[in-house]
Amino acid sequence: MRVNSVFFIFSVLFFFNANAQNLTTSSYSIFGIGDKEAVNHPIFQATGNITGVHVDSTILNFYNPASYSLLKPGKILFSSSLSGNFSFFNQGDQSSYFPSSSLHHIALALNVKKHFGISFGLKPYLSRGYFISDDQYSGLDSLSHTYEGSGNTQQLYFGAASNILNTQSTNLSIGANLSYLFGSVENLRKSKLLTSTNTAGGVEVNQINFSSFHYKLGLYFKQRFGFNHSIKIGASVEPTQVLNSNFYDALYYSENIEDPSLYDTLFSFNCISENCNINIPTEVDLSFSYSLNFYGRIINNKKRLSQLNLMAAYRQSDWSSFTPHDGANSSVVFGKNKQISFGFQFIPEMKYLEKALITKWYERLNYRLGYFDQKLPYTLNGLEVHDFGMTFGLGMPIVIQQSLSSLNLSVVVGKRGVGEENFVEERYVGINFGLILSPSNFSRWFRKRKLD
Repeated sequence: MRVNSVFFIFSVLFFFNANAQNLTTSSYSIFGIGDKEAVNHPIFQATGNITGVHVDSTILNFYNPASYSLLKPGKILFSSSLSGNFSFFNQGDQSSYFPSSSLHHIALALNVKKHFGISFGLKPYLSRGYFISDDQYSGLDSLSHTYEGSGNTQQLYFGAASNILNTQSTNLSIGANLSYLFGSVENLRKSKLLTSTNTAGGVEVNQINFSSFHYKLGLYFKQRFGFNHSIKIGASVEPTQVLNSNFYDALYYSENIEDPSLYDTLFSFNCISENCNINIPTEVDLSFSYSLNFYGRIINNKKRLSQLNLMAAYRQSDWSSFTPHDGANSSVVFGKNKQISFGFQFIPEMKYLEKALITKWYERLNYRLGYFDQKLPYTLNGLEVHDFGMTFGLGMPIVIQQSLSSLNLSVVVGKRGVGEENFVEERYVGINFGLILSPSNFSRWFRKRKLD
């Protein structure tokens, strides 16, 4: 099957299944508008969720749109990845386990002119997914409550970038992504008498539907010092924006809370005015990388060229002025969202295409390691909520016919919570598998063929 057909089939399947996927299983996605744009791409996640400085001709980096102009001319990149998450929740003596899996993104990028590149694709923006049960004992009227969240919002994006400066030792590039956001997130609460044998009770539904444009800006700078040393600085800014949305809230009574066709409406409110739009605060992501090239052992009279990368990043946004549609909760106060990350990458052989026949498979791998600590944008009863963990990953170049294609794997082991026994603590393991496809040196994609 031709790559053109594969890309088309992936695009259609992803587009029609995007909103049906469970992108998160975290109980903390109940707050605000949900979990916003988690870094589930295996290359970036493996180095502690650092995104801005992963820029070269083998990586499609839609997190920093300034990267598109630095792709190799004629080398189209097609990228997609699968994400799996396994969450374990504990609160007091209660525990639960929830798995999820999804197709994370599908994207394509290419250099269309010497100093100009573009990219387009579909990727997640925010998601909600949780299930919580709670029994309240108060005599004869004891109640059983279940809380369920679902849904996600995707962004269909188009990005462009241009080199401002491109010399042998210095690169400076700027870019932007323009996206269309669509989708919805929902909270569902069901209540019934705990002592009753029937399923009569009450249902509350509140839902946010998104249909809006969105944009993001990016900058990338690289400076080489001789042959062995270089620094990279990446920055992306998501300016303050108003997302067009509408909000739906309703209360129902039903003889069977599991059958929506039997719901009797007690209250219904549908807000479609500008007052229901959501203000997204400015988010700034800064990252830094230092690279060291050095020669290793000699193979067939050729020295092995290795590279060591040390990375760090800081990301921040301020949600202090955010007010949720579903009413104020005195125990939840919104504030600043901060994340600090550190990453490490080691490449034993940089010139693996030239030395494919004389190097071992493990000498061509990219070895990645990282750590992150994120303060989530709210406090619970005055306690900060943190999400932190360790990340690991491998990148395997596909050297057949000197292609720039690669397979990438990442694993994250993390914990989310406030560190108090009375609150939910989430421990999770995420596994992400990604594929980047590129034409070999002996073929071209999307070429119109003619008969001689």
